[in-house]
Amino acid sequence: MIAAIDIDALLELVWAAPLAVLVVTVAWALVIRGTTGALEARRDRRAIPAARSAFVALAGAVLFAMALAFGLLIMLSKS
Repeated sequence: MIAAIDIDALLELVWAAPLAVLVVTVAWALVIRGTTGALEARRDRRAIPAARSAFVALAGAVLFAMALAFGLLIMLSKS
């Protein structure tokens, strides 16, 4: 018995998987960088850089949450 191979699905996986890895990695890196930058700036009593770094951390967290939600939607959707 010969198995049927869905070439379109394989080609979609070739670009979708690396893109997902890149988005999740960059988002989490923004969370880490923003959090550490905000804590460091706050410790040095620099309000503007602390707020800017906190915004970067928040943006990374939102991007990470959106990527996670999108991934779950894709996995749970019926095709």
